[in-house]
Amino acid sequence: MLYSIFLFSRSGSLMYEKNFQDIDSGKMEIFSSFFSAIKSFISELVLEGSKELKNIELGDYTVYITSLEKIETDLVIIADKQDYKNITKLIPKFIKVLLKLKQNILDWDENEKDLKILDKPLSELILSNKKLKEGTSLLEKPEHFLKTIWSHRKDLSVQEKKVIIQERELLIEKFNKAAIIEKLLIVERILKLCERLRDERFFMVYQEELKKLKGLYKDTKLKLNYYLNKVKTSLSATIEGMGSKAIRDGDYKDIYINLYSFSTKLKLISSKSNWMEYRDLALKLINKEEITDEELTTTISSILNMNDAIEDYLN
Repeated sequence: MLYSIFLFSRSGSLMYEKNFQDIDSGKMEIFSSFFSAIKSFISELVLEGSKELKNIELGDYTVYITSLEKIETDLVIIADKQDYKNITKLIPKFIKVLLKLKQNILDWDENEKDLKILDKPLSELILSNKKLKEGTSLLEKPEHFLKTIWSHRKDLSVQEKKVIIQERELLIEKFNKAAIIEKLLIVERILKLCERLRDERFFMVYQEELKKLKGLYKDTKLKLNYYLNKVKTSLSATIEGMGSKAIRDGDYKDIYINLYSFSTKLKLISSKSNWMEYRDLALKLINKEEITDEELTTTISSILNMNDAIEDYLN
């Protein structure tokens, strides 16, 4: 089976990728760092530089690297080792497609969408060969595959390993006290360190942790958006329904509850201290008898003018 096609620039930047495995979105999310490790490994191979076809065996798989001088790129293919003959016959056809779109490739400006034009012709070549559509999956034994690709890397010295392990331990300690956004950054760094240490078991543990964090991040953002909408719609409805009543006589309990919940979720997701601003606004509403009319008016105005874009509270 042909699993993936990559196109790398001479600097090792990934220009294009196409995966041909039947992977549902949930599984791909789980193994996002696994694929990142594969691409990182291949990028290193490309940077070594070679003007000839380079085949690298990885257990049951083979990585084919073809240097294309005319378009200043390297074509990389991952496939089952047993498909060697089919792949070598197909590579010239891939090259022909790439050369037809030479200008698109040379004009690439680091936007992965720019080369989506390659999807159709490359996919058609794969689909025309039934044997290359049949196989297992790189995801069936991820730890084994990682161990295989990392075995090609140079050994670290004892001192280098010690320094990396110490950094990883410090990050793990920091991780336990961090908010979600910071945790995501920490986990991604831990995964990079695991790559350097060739620690596939630890890598898979934190890959799963990354998946959980991404799910929690997405869920928390949805809740933030929900509470923010409730705050603004409830406050607008309260003000419109007051008629001739004084602003101090308004019932702000629902607004307080939703704004307080908003600040709590913001504290969970972001390492910034801006959540306190919205907690203070909520407390002023519920304790309106303790502040002046002017301060209450300013508080309500501040809530009504809260930004609708959740990302702005996180960045």
